[in-house]
Amino acid sequence: MLLDNNVLASSEFPRIIEEIKRYGFYKGAKFEGRLRYVDFNQGVDARLLTEEKMKLLSELAIKPLRIAFDDIKFKRLYTEKIRLAHKYGIKHLSNFILFNYNDTPEDFYSRLRINIELNEELGLSIFSFPMRFTPLDAKDRKHVDNPHWTTQQLRGIQCILHATHGVVGPKRPFFEKAFGKDVEEFKYIIEQLEEHIFHREKMIPYKG
Repeated sequence: MLLDNNVLASSEFPRIIEEIKRYGFYKGAKFEGRLRYVDFNQGVDARLLTEEKMKLLSELAIKPLRIAFDDIKFKRLYTEKIRLAHKYGIKHLSNFILFNYNDTPEDFYSRLRINIELNEELGLSIFSFPMRFTPLDAKDRKHVDNPHWTTQQLRGIQCILHATHGVVGPKRPFFEKAFGKDVEEFKYIIEQLEEHIFHREKMIPYKG
């Protein structure tokens, strides 16, 4: 596990890749019969992820490749890099999904759903980890300073994530059961009382 917070920005990136491979963490490498893995835990910057750098990353036993998707305006860039990863045989990916910053509930849902659609189209396994924005100087995690979100909606998301252990998996049935089949159902879910979110199947279902 490497904690470099922007390895792609380094002029020494090719040398870093070669060094990792030299220490035995090349693609398909095993140790005592078990596959080895490389994880740039802080993620890689999609804006710096060229085809040459993706090719170098694919030479490692990388699992997962982490690419942030913090703003819907980066949709085209993000999907291009996911397709590039697929081109070079990287199938296991993960990302951080920031919300309650400059986004809306609709934006947040769309970013999650884009991953589901890419999984199905390309045969990938992308796991998302939603992260609620909180300023560094905040004294608690109840920060709400975005006119597009309400306290109830943010609490609703936390209730869903509590049930999913903070992870949004790659399969459509899991996603749609947790977050809804469309953005309107998603907004309906997160605006319910806490006990209604946890026990949805026993409550009056969403009619659309």
